[in-house]
Amino acid sequence: MKAISRRHFLRGAGVAMAVPFLDSMIPSGFGKVAKAAAKTASKPPVRLGWLFFPNGVVQENWNIEKAGRDFVFNKSNAALDAVRDDVLMISNLSQKKIFKVEVDAAGAHARGSSAFITAAKAKKTNGKDIYLGISADQVAARELGQSTRLPSIELGVEAGKQEGRCDNGYSCAYLSNISWRSPTQPSGVEVNPRRAFDRLFGLVGEEAEAFKMRSAQRKSVLDFVQDDAKSLRRKVGATDKQKLDEYYQSVREVELYIDRVASMEPIDIDPSLRPDPEPESVIHHMRLMYDIIALAFQTDSTRILTNMLADGQTNRVYEHLGLTSGHHQLTHSKNKDAEIQRIDQFVTEEFARFIAKMKSIPEGEGSLLDNCMIMYGSGLADGRKHTFDNLPCVVAGKGGGAIDTGRHLSVDETTPVANLYLSMLQTAGCEVSSFGNSTGPLAGLKEIS
Repeated sequence: MKAISRRHFLRGAGVAMAVPFLDSMIPSGFGKVAKAAAKTASKPPVRLGWLFFPNGVVQENWNIEKAGRDFVFNKSNAALDAVRDDVLMISNLSQKKIFKVEVDAAGAHARGSSAFITAAKAKKTNGKDIYLGISADQVAARELGQSTRLPSIELGVEAGKQEGRCDNGYSCAYLSNISWRSPTQPSGVEVNPRRAFDRLFGLVGEEAEAFKMRSAQRKSVLDFVQDDAKSLRRKVGATDKQKLDEYYQSVREVELYIDRVASMEPIDIDPSLRPDPEPESVIHHMRLMYDIIALAFQTDSTRILTNMLADGQTNRVYEHLGLTSGHHQLTHSKNKDAEIQRIDQFVTEEFARFIAKMKSIPEGEGSLLDNCMIMYGSGLADGRKHTFDNLPCVVAGKGGGAIDTGRHLSVDETTPVANLYLSMLQTAGCEVSSFGNSTGPLAGLKEIS
């Protein structure tokens, strides 16, 4: 039987729905050519993700002392112990060399968030003459994006301003974007879960009109592809049938979650404290975006993704944690470390939940997570002191075998974070020899036997 294309789509009125990696996509045969093709096809692609949280961390509650496998998590990252075998904790990565000539100590939040995955120093301006650098995700999108329907996806959990002055003379664009297609063009951020979901499955042009009506009619995307789905089911074996059923269930669960959150009663608070009211709860918003990331990678709709958990200088009030002051305000108030630590712990708990979900999705001989390199970190090390050395950094996933997880890797304190990004790009198949201010691929991702 002829193998199904890895880029197989279920199609309907205005819908192009990619399917997950199936055994039926592996060529069969006994000749050398067939065996070589089967070996290549059976290896899932590596996906890259960058997850950004703002304002750094309270380092006393984040830093890990002992390197190697026999390490102990700290208070703020303790939730990662549940996914210990699937993460690599990295200490001492730095952006300090980018800002080594400090003529302006202010604007640290804008400089940190803009440099997060560009490894570049932002031009100080609050006008339209912004200038930065291309980000690592867009380097990957240019080289690998043609392999998927969407070259990359840029998500967020808080709407930020794209123009004007936001941080001591720096443009708001530097705080609201971590992905940059060129030095003068940020990629933009999609913060609406429904639009993000629709983007995974919708087409463009006239064909998309029927699909655009789906949200208003509360119809499932699965309704549009029923015929194609039945046809595919007749072509695959029992294992693939089970994978497809689980995938369809995942898609429907996200749809229902979006609808449920959208129908919730608004929370009665000062709207100025919640700049993005859809959905109301930051917990629901984070989880929806994480679920959409999982779907995007599961279907191979894209292999490149960024997600901003908040604006680079967010002053969001995390009321569900019992807090009454904004995040940024807390970093500049005395004796507020305990409150900041609760925020650090909360966002890491949600990240750990996402990692567990990715681990639960089978792919090839392992899990979807095994074929990912997902970096979780911040543009600042300490939001109170505005430092750029010893940045908080976690890498989840094994990168298709390129990473030995379950360890704490402590690197030399002069190591630029760009070294990690260079390794991520090369692992995914990008033909690059440098990135930003990198000095080479990051050493230590694999254990020395």
